[in-house]
Amino acid sequence: MSNYPFTLADINFVPAGVRSPESRYVEGSTEAVKNYEPEIRSVRIANGRVEQDLFKLDTHGFELVPHSTALGAVEDAAHPDIAEIYEPEIDRLLKAATGADDVLIFDHTIRIAGNRNGRRPVFQAHNDYTETSAPQRVAQLIGDKDAARRFDGRVAQVNVWRPLKGPVQALPLAVADARTVDPYDLRKSALVYPGRVGETYHLTYSPRQRWTYFPEMTTDEVLLLKGYDSATDGRSRFTPHTAFEHPETRADAPARHSIETRTFLFFNA
Repeated sequence: MSNYPFTLADINFVPAGVRSPESRYVEGSTEAVKNYEPEIRSVRIANGRVEQDLFKLDTHGFELVPHSTALGAVEDAAHPDIAEIYEPEIDRLLKAATGADDVLIFDHTIRIAGNRNGRRPVFQAHNDYTETSAPQRVAQLIGDKDAARRFDGRVAQVNVWRPLKGPVQALPLAVADARTVDPYDLRKSALVYPGRVGETYHLTYSPRQRWTYFPEMTTDEVLLLKGYDSATDGRSRFTPHTAFEHPETRADAPARHSIETRTFLFFNA
């Protein structure tokens, strides 16, 4: 899987004619009912291993970083080792990798392919936050007053994606080069849950978009993904991504088991 410069694989997009996509979740279900049928496109996905040092978080919206962890293959996001061991590791990593003054870690999602009772990989090109929902989430987490103070400086939302069992042999993560995603391609999408409504960007297809994946990621690697940046100076701001079925995956490949840590980074003015 790692020897070829690219692969062709299917990715789910929002059809261009859908202006207000919506995903509605029923109580007790992890599956969403959408108000549209996804548009499936066969997309060329480049092997990022070929030039993996080229990709930078503030330029492309993603970056592969070598980073070992003492966290084992936990299956529960509430496992005490995540708070006691993993969060300090991620705090140090992000400060070193980005120069952030402060890191707010606010969510961990563990995904295990085929696990009926847990979160499974997402097969939809999406970005976790929007121009609106990212600042709202900061205010929810730290309060309006502190949020306003933080936005006097720069605020970025970054996900840290890591395999908890490796190497990844099934359902790798594909990421879009943020420079190739036009604002028109990003469609605000309502996530309707019992009792609350969230908002993400879902992606419409464009031939201009460039996709990359890093085959056979190990537990000693993380992929940094930029989900939002308050800076509008030309650096990356939104980075769509999705799991995908690699056409050369072996039938006996082990299930993908990963952790995605969501953070906000604060840079002093």
